[in-house]
Amino acid sequence: MDESIDQKKQWDIVILDPPKLAPTRKSLTSARRKYESLNTKAMKLVKPGGLLMTCSCSGAMTQSHGEFTKVILSAARRAGVSATILHKRGAGGDHPINPNYPEGEYLSNYLVRIL
Repeated sequence: MDESIDQKKQWDIVILDPPKLAPTRKSLTSARRKYESLNTKAMKLVKPGGLLMTCSCSGAMTQSHGEFTKVILSAARRAGVSATILHKRGAGGDHPINPNYPEGEYLSNYLVRIL
């Protein structure tokens, strides 16, 4: 992403789907910084009016009520853009959540308009 940012490249749609960065709650602070950095870079690659699809498969992030939203908004400030969350989703129907195993709810997917 750094090379594309340096070259001032931008796209209508950018998809950011990093690996698990917060396997435990103890790693959440470090993971938050990484997610924020990655999202800041990704937002710089989106043309004004374009879309960013950003994902997290870290249960600690997904289950920390509102934390991923805060990461996205903070990244937007750092990138110097305005972000509007159009959709927030979790796992698809083929990935059901067992209420007796809340840790199974670990997928997040946000569709964000960048202005």
